[in-house]
Amino acid sequence: MNTFDAIISLLKATADKAGKNPGVYKMIDVNGKTIYVGKAKHLKNRLLSYARIEKMQNRIKMMISNIHDIEIIIVKTEIEALLLESNLIKQLRPFYNILLKDDKTFPYIVIDKTHPFPRIFKYRTLKTRGNNFFGPYPAIHALDETLNVIQKVFLLRNCSDTYFNNRTRPCLQYFIKRCSAPCMNRIPEEEYARNVMLAENLLLGKDEVARNALISEMKGASEALDFEMAALIRDRIMAINKIQSKQYIQITDLNSIDFVGAAKGTQVSVVYVSFFRLGKNVGSDKFIIENSSEDDDVPNIIVSFITQFYVNVRPPSTIVTSHSLNNGNIQKFLNRLGYSDTKILCGKNGDYAKIIDSCLINAQLHLAKELHNEFEAQLSRLKELLKIDKIDRIEVFDNSHIQGTNACGVMIVFEHGKIQKDKARSFHIEDSVSHGGDDLGMMQFTLEKRFKSKNLPEIPDVILIDGGQTQLAVAKKVIETHGLADRIKVIGIAKQNNRKLGYEKIILENGEVFSLGLDDDLLSFLILLRNESHRKAITFHRKKRSKLLVKSVLDDIPSIGNGRRRRLLEHFGSIEFIKKASIEELKMVKGIDIHAAQRVFYFFNRDSK
Repeated sequence: MNTFDAIISLLKATADKAGKNPGVYKMIDVNGKTIYVGKAKHLKNRLLSYARIEKMQNRIKMMISNIHDIEIIIVKTEIEALLLESNLIKQLRPFYNILLKDDKTFPYIVIDKTHPFPRIFKYRTLKTRGNNFFGPYPAIHALDETLNVIQKVFLLRNCSDTYFNNRTRPCLQYFIKRCSAPCMNRIPEEEYARNVMLAENLLLGKDEVARNALISEMKGASEALDFEMAALIRDRIMAINKIQSKQYIQITDLNSIDFVGAAKGTQVSVVYVSFFRLGKNVGSDKFIIENSSEDDDVPNIIVSFITQFYVNVRPPSTIVTSHSLNNGNIQKFLNRLGYSDTKILCGKNGDYAKIIDSCLINAQLHLAKELHNEFEAQLSRLKELLKIDKIDRIEVFDNSHIQGTNACGVMIVFEHGKIQKDKARSFHIEDSVSHGGDDLGMMQFTLEKRFKSKNLPEIPDVILIDGGQTQLAVAKKVIETHGLADRIKVIGIAKQNNRKLGYEKIILENGEVFSLGLDDDLLSFLILLRNESHRKAITFHRKKRSKLLVKSVLDDIPSIGNGRRRRLLEHFGSIEFIKKASIEELKMVKGIDIHAAQRVFYFFNRDSK
């Protein structure tokens, strides 16, 4: 483990190499995992700032204590550094960076103009060449409704080019009056192009252009006494009017605008975005921001959101934020992405204030929901029992084995009011430790691996052990060894002799034993955590045992490697079905030729050779 003196020396040496150049730096732990990605206008100054540890917040001190190596990437400009930082954060997801939890994709309406008769369709992946994209539409019903009206009014095709080129007669879409059948030349190319142009006007907010053109057509049909056509065009006008009269929140500005509001929590924050296109709200969505801390202010959270979100989502012409930002670098960042027309405004005052206030309220509501603790009463009682002021994180440990074989340990995490399934960890226990079914040795081994892991820098407030006094003594010894006895409380939950659920006893570090009632909420809560860890341990143990069983059987087949073994199991589902398969059935598996199929078949059917 590096001392702070060694880390400071590393920071200074790396700073000297970097010089006063713009660039990106990656902080790497002892396992080679990137734990933080940062950018700087002057790399040397930024890296040296980390050497002043006494001025750092605790979270930053924790990060610095885990540095084993530092990697620098020098670029030409600060904006290149910002773009590279954004890409690396999305790719590496470092623990100490503010992270956008999900890379959501939103659908667009696309008019593909690479064909003489353009098609219209919805598509989720943003591309910028060859097609016209309109959106995005966070609310899929708004997109479907718009697409439906455009097909009814302008009769544009939605079929693929292959389908279009192989038609010998009009399809059903033509007969239900949702397509003009350009595949069968039922419409001149010039007229179809005009319909495409009108559809684009509608999507761009130029409703009157499309409506006036149709009104003119309706009058012409009426004057020509073609009342059937006039009625058809009238219905199309009504379809446009219907979609325009929907109860969207509307603004007078017809540009595309995203309104961004944020609410900050202690470890998780929420960004809420309302998407306006052509003056109408086409949907809103919330975005969870992980790893934000008390040191991160709201503007910093919004900047992190913008630089991560708009890499994959086309930004609108205007982004309105709830807080003032340092717009210069973000503007240049968007310019480098090819969106030089996008401008960023603060919407605290003026015409946009009402919508921004709505975004802020929604962000706060969703944050409260994220942080809502349905076990608040139980945690309050547990704090009283343990005589501590806070319980932010509980870690629960369990082991699983069969007479010491295929042993494994697991850890589950209760945090932010719920079991965090993505934070659960599994630990392989060495045979030398598990030999003879030594439960205490396996518990000690699991805890040691957990607290030695550089990938788990969080410190729990409480550790829950499935066991009694002896198990607690082992856990307490490990915690004391790592100097954490004053920060972590250990509690055990042990079944009684009758082994019945609900009769468990609670054991504290000081030896106190509590028997809670069968319907006690605190006991139910602790049993819930214990059972989840037990389920996780059994699941991991079965997987481990299954893999060893597969290995012991299939490894003996000549020239059948890991890839072929995996494909055989994926195809047949179990070894029993592989044993029963014929040579022809085995040949159907990808990567299994006639020779491999014969080897597998004759291995399990030696008498057939």
